[in-house]
Amino acid sequence: MTRTRLSAALLVVVLAALAGIASGFLWLLIAQPAQWLYTEQGLVLDEAAAGHQFGIVAWFVVIGGVAGLIGGWAVERWRTQDGWILVPLVVVAGLVAGLLCSRVGLAFGPPDPAGVTGIEVGDRVPLRFTLDAFSPMLSWVIGGLLGLAASVYVRPAAPRDSAGDGSDDGVGDADQIVR
Repeated sequence: MTRTRLSAALLVVVLAALAGIASGFLWLLIAQPAQWLYTEQGLVLDEAAAGHQFGIVAWFVVIGGVAGLIGGWAVERWRTQDGWILVPLVVVAGLVAGLLCSRVGLAFGPPDPAGVTGIEVGDRVPLRFTLDAFSPMLSWVIGGLLGLAASVYVRPAAPRDSAGDGSDDGVGDADQIVR
């Protein structure tokens, strides 16, 4: 890998990291965390609140998919000359962005409900912004790969130069006939 490619790859990963951090704060603003109800038996998550629990993960997937799609498109448009090397680059950038987005949600979101003190019966405690599985993280990668593929697909085909020197293939040319 040339120095230019390496510096471009590092720039893509750094930009993906920044996008992941910004997306983490967007995730905190958009998603409504489920509210645990404190009862005599402890913390209880009722049915209505369980829907909000799903909403946290769903918003993470939507944000990741859209950010990945835009990022994959932009990387292909910027570095189209790099060819296939963009595929692993988009995968790494997507994983970095998704990981940082999830860490922002965990660090700046509500605390763990089990560790909250000073609550009384009837109080509500918000659920943490966590992901229970790795699969939502893949939305960043899949979105990036779809953006990359879409950008390649809509790009007009470059004219082919069959001889490599600007001449045509010589078929039917009298000066190409060997006797």
